[in-house]
Amino acid sequence: MREQNFITRLLRAIRNFFRGDCDCEECIEKGPEQGVFCYKDEGRTKEMLTYPQVIEMLKRYDDTRIEPFEQAYGYEDSRITTFDFYQFKKYLGHVETLSRKAKIKMTGISFISGATNLEDNGKEYSSLIYMPSTKINGRDVLYDPTRSANEGKLVTFKEMLERYGYQWIYDNAEDYEQGKRKDNNYDLKSNQVKSARFSMISNDGFGQDDESGAGNYGQLTPPYN
Repeated sequence: MREQNFITRLLRAIRNFFRGDCDCEECIEKGPEQGVFCYKDEGRTKEMLTYPQVIEMLKRYDDTRIEPFEQAYGYEDSRITTFDFYQFKKYLGHVETLSRKAKIKMTGISFISGATNLEDNGKEYSSLIYMPSTKINGRDVLYDPTRSANEGKLVTFKEMLERYGYQWIYDNAEDYEQGKRKDNNYDLKSNQVKSARFSMISNDGFGQDDESGAGNYGQLTPPYN
């Protein structure tokens, strides 16, 4: 009977997690070890903004970002990237499992500015890539949970980008100061930067070997012009 109750509680917790309304009272004691994650509502959290703060941030963007982009590209950049709530929770659950497998404590999620081509109109807009981070010597370090779990050790985002021929300079101020280029070209192959860890990727397509722990499955909303 005890085993049957345990299985019932486990299935209910898994069902509620993917349904998005997980009740922490239903979580089993060792749920995370089996890929079940629940979080208790602790009330208003420290990162929640006031409306005066929101408006100040929006105005700063209006004053410093819109005109330079329009002058450079002839159209306004995207302003909103929407991520599916439940899909994002599934992503978090998966990278938590991978991080635990690699014995890495995930302490944050970093959103990285990138750009993508919108097929509807052929224009390029700002987008976001997200990647988990961990604390090392008090500093946030981006890491790839997929590769870390596969290799059984911490594999940083910077290391993976280097393996694929891209120089990442944003981990700390020293890297930025030493690596910043006037032409903004961080392609290691074209810059002929040599690294003991750098290996050329011969596969031009995308296969299992190219999988990363990064996420981006979002919907862009460009200005309506």
